This record gives sequence, C-alpha cells and structure tokens, in this order.
Amino acid sequence: MMKPIYQGFDGLDVTFQGRIPEALCAELEATKAMAAEARHPILCEWRGQSFHVAETGAAGGYAYRCDTGPEGAVWFFSKNQQINLWNIRVSCRSAWLATKGFGRVRAEIYEFLEAIGADVMGEAIARVDYAMDFRADDLPGFVMEPNNFVMHARSNRGDHYEDIGAHGTSGKVTSVTVGTMPGRQIIIYDKAREVAVKQKAEWPLIWGASLQRQGRAPLAEGERVYRVELRAGKAYLKERWGITTWAELDAKLGDLFVAAVTDIRLCMATNDPNRSRWPLHPIWEAVTAAVKGDLFEMQSGATPGVVKGVRRSQLAQTMSAMI
Repeated sequence: MMKPIYQGFDGLDVTFQGRIPEALCAELEATKAMAAEARHPILCEWRGQSFHVAETGAAGGYAYRCDTGPEGAVWFFSKNQQINLWNIRVSCRSAWLATKGFGRVRAEIYEFLEAIGADVMGEAIARVDYAMDFRADDLPGFVMEPNNFVMHARSNRGDHYEDIGAHGTSGKVTSVTVGTMPGRQIIIYDKAREVAVKQKAEWPLIWGASLQRQGRAPLAEGERVYRVELRAGKAYLKERWGITTWAELDAKLGDLFVAAVTDIRLCMATNDPNRSRWPLHPIWEAVTAAVKGDLFEMQSGATPGVVKGVRRSQLAQTMSAMI
C-alpha cells in the first residue's frame, strides 16, 4: 500500500473565553491607528512577544487582528473585558502545525496567551483541518474524476476545472470538493500546483524533510503532489460529534475523520451499476489507513525556523526584482 509523503494537521481555529489586559488593548488601538494611516500592518512588541497589527479587526466583534508570522498564527482580540465572553480567537497557520506538530502548537498557544497577560477560561474548537500528500510517481495515470466519488446522498460536491493551454480548447479537473463549511468537507487537489502559483516555498522543504525522515527518495523536479484534505468546521464538530473542548477533540477526532473517509470514498469505476460496490482507489485505501493511525503524533521532521528562512529569501528576491 502506498504511503503519504507527508501527513499532519493543516489548520486549527480555536476560540477562548477570556480577555486581554486593558493596557494591551490601548497598545493595539494605537498600533492599529498607525497601521490604518500607513495602509499596512505595523509591528508591535508586547512583553517579549512580536506581532504585526492589521489596519482592521474582524467579524465577530474582534477589534484587533494580529499576525505572529508564517510559522505562527493570526490572533483576533476583542476590547471587551467580560471574562466569560469569547473575546479571543486564534487561527493557526499550516507551517506552524507542520514544523511543530499539533501537541507543541497547542502548548505554544497557551504560552503566548500567558506571555501577553491574557486571562483565559474555556476553549471552543472551531475548525480542524488534516492533510495527506501523495507523490505522483506513486499514482501512475491518476486523473481526478469527480464521478468516481461515491458518497452519501446528502453530501455536496463542487468540481473545479482549469483550461489547458492558452486558448482553453480542453479542460481538466484540478480539484474536487465534497461538502461545505462550517460542516464537513473533503478536498482533493494538486498541491504542487498551488505551491507554485501561491509561492508557498516552504512546502518543498517540508516534503523533503518528511521523505528523508521516512528514508524515501526526494521528489523529482516538477513532480506533482496530490493532497487529500479533511476539514471539520464548528457546526460539524459541535452538533454532530459533540466536540468543543481539547479533551473531546483528543477522544473523538480520529473517529470523526474515519467516518468522513468512509462516508465519502474515491473509487475505481467498474461496469457494476451499483456504485456502492466499486472498489476503493489505492489513494483512498492509503487515506483510510492514515487516518486510522495516531493523528496527533504525526510530524514532518522539518526544522522549526525553516519557513521563516525561506520566506525571508523569497521576500528578498521579490524586492530585488522590484528595484
């Protein structure tokens, strides 16, 4: 059976009951005003922590939006000082999760909150994404065929096409999305293409570290990588699975994702008119095996800080090109 070249958490959003100090609110208010005048985020230093404050806040009553960097998270803070309200939210970046692992990221969330002087009570898990990447060499002749997804009748599928060539004389599927957020969603897409288009230069390094850790050959130049991404939104976590706290997430997330890849399956088409009897595609066999493992222990092996380094290099190249 094929194995992912990388698997791990790709997104984590958490909301907290609590509040930040009034003094920090004042500092953020002043920095936000500077950012609005400058029309770009402004660096703020607070109790040994550094983050960029955006010109605007965010929906949900969050007055301040703070970014700790590519190997960090975006934090959202309310001015409200009522400690029993959900005044703090964090959206963790994929590179942070890939380089540190879920457990370390969870610990660092609380380390950051303590460092800035926040008072925190309870938590509510708002979103969890889990990704598995497969090299094209392990999938000879693989084509994303939306009609080969066999799913529960209530699932929604969205197919995304990209024209081939400048004239668009033909098309191919570049991603298939099943489900909607904030419910449950499964996406399969060409991750290598996304990396190239969005200049996510850290991912080749993360893949390389993961392959080296597994004792496998590195990716060939230009080799495609296909990603299967499982997403669980707030409504699905809370209403369907009763997941709100960390303890509930630890206990139930594995079962949630196993159910997801069982309900929604990529199959190999046959002449059998009963699609439910179609055999699983090898990539789905690998996905199913992967989510049955210990999700919380998976790490890429990439050295923390590698993303910052490659981002700095990328920015320097961009600035040089502009001169």
